[in-house]
Amino acid sequence: MKDHFYFPGFFTSFHVWSILYKNAEKGSVYPNHKHPMFEILYIESGFMSEWINGIEYELRAGDFILVNSGELHYPQAHEESRFFNFHFDVEPREVHSLFHRRRQPIVSTQQPPEIQSEIRHSMNRLIQLFKSLEEPAFTQKMMVQSMMMQFLAFLIEKIVIPDIRDEPSAPKSKHTIAAEAAYLLETYGGAEGLKISELSERLHVHRNYITDCFKQVYGMSPKHYLNKVRIEKAKKLLQESTLSVEDIALKLNFSSAAYFCKFFRAQVGTTPFQYRCGVSAKVLF
Repeated sequence: MKDHFYFPGFFTSFHVWSILYKNAEKGSVYPNHKHPMFEILYIESGFMSEWINGIEYELRAGDFILVNSGELHYPQAHEESRFFNFHFDVEPREVHSLFHRRRQPIVSTQQPPEIQSEIRHSMNRLIQLFKSLEEPAFTQKMMVQSMMMQFLAFLIEKIVIPDIRDEPSAPKSKHTIAAEAAYLLETYGGAEGLKISELSERLHVHRNYITDCFKQVYGMSPKHYLNKVRIEKAKKLLQESTLSVEDIALKLNFSSAAYFCKFFRAQVGTTPFQYRCGVSAKVLF
C-alpha cells in the first residue's frame, strides 16, 4: 500500500427538485411531459406503468425506474398503488452524458437479483428517512444528498458503464450526439466563445441537427446548457478559490466583471459576492 498520495480537487453537487410519497388511485394518469431533471419512480405497493417515449414499462411492488432528463414520459396506475418519486439534477455534467449514452431507462426488473435487492434497500432507506421527519433539518438533507450520490455511483458502476462497454458499434444516435456535444460544452464551455458552429465542426454534424438532438435529450438548447456549465464553473471558483470576482470573470472569458455579475444573478438569484459569503444564497440539497 502506498504511503503517500495526491488527488486534484473535484466538485460535485446534488439538487433535489421535489420529493413525493403518496397513493395513486386506480386508473389515474399523469399528463405526458418532459423536463431537464432526472426522475426516479419506485413502487412500494400496487401496479403501475411508466410510459417513456411511447414505450410502456410495467412496475410492481419493489420495482424501480430511472427516467433520463429530457425524455417524454408519464406514469399510469393500473390499481391502487403507493409510490415514491423524486426529481433531481446532479453535477458534474459527465453524469448526464453517461446515463444518456445508455439510451434506455434503468429498470430494476431487467437487472440481476443482487442489484434489484440493493436498489430496493436504497429506496426503502430513503422512504424511512423521510417518514421519520416532519421538516428535514439541514443535517438530514446532507444525509439524503450523501445517500443519493452513493446510489447513483452504484448505478453507474454496476449498470451504466457495463452496458456502455458491451453495446455494439452503431451509427451515432441522437443521444450519442447530444452526449458528445454536452461533453464538449462541459470541457471547453468556460469560454464564452464556444459556439454551436464549433460543435458542428468537431462532431461533423449540421448545427441544426445538433440543436434538435440536444433539445430532445436534455430538454434545453445547447446555449441554455452552456449557461448552466458556466454557472457551475463560476460557483466552483467562488467556493474553492480566493480569486476576486474580476479575476473569475476574466478566467471564464466574460466581457466584463459587471456583465459576469449580471449574468450570475440572473441565473442563481444572488450576486457572486453574496453567493461566496453565503448571504441570501439558496441551499441546494
